[in-house]
Amino acid sequence: MKFKELLIEKQITGYALSKNTGIPYTTINDLINGRTIIQNISLKHAIKIADFLNVKIDDLAHLDKEELIEFRYFRNNALHELKSIGADNFIKKVIKEKEIDYYYKNNGKEYAYYLLALIDYLANIYGLNKFEKRYNDLRKEKLQKPFFVGSNLIHYNTVEEAEKEFGITVIPEFKKFNIIEENVFNVA
Repeated sequence: MKFKELLIEKQITGYALSKNTGIPYTTINDLINGRTIIQNISLKHAIKIADFLNVKIDDLAHLDKEELIEFRYFRNNALHELKSIGADNFIKKVIKEKEIDYYYKNNGKEYAYYLLALIDYLANIYGLNKFEKRYNDLRKEKLQKPFFVGSNLIHYNTVEEAEKEFGITVIPEFKKFNIIEENVFNVA
């Protein structure tokens, strides 16, 4: 079941849910329109939603579980969160909530690799913990074809071809996973 379907079943609008839980309408709207999934919001917000809708938190956690949001929304959500809470807190949250593990196990390797590359990059530039032992095996993997973070369509055989075409330098931590990312701090 999708989040939107649950609201219809409970005869609750997104506006009413936002107003009664204190959760920003933009967050609720993103859930309704599939720009994020319930597993990507804070536990505090998930509990408020479960309480208001009178559903078990476990049932809420299984909504939209099989579906991953579009990568560009995933990336924007991650980078906005990074900007909001800072590098150290972002890394700790991703590790604590086992987000990399979740995506890796749910057919979202590009999502898992992106988060791991982001953690490695942030750890390197800020001298933070990389959780090396936990993800060493995963660090040996990479996507078969280059993956451009702005689109699911890529027409390059190598990251180097894309760098030359776009006139960019891909961040090394992303490059090793075959992900084309040049700037994680430039997010609207």
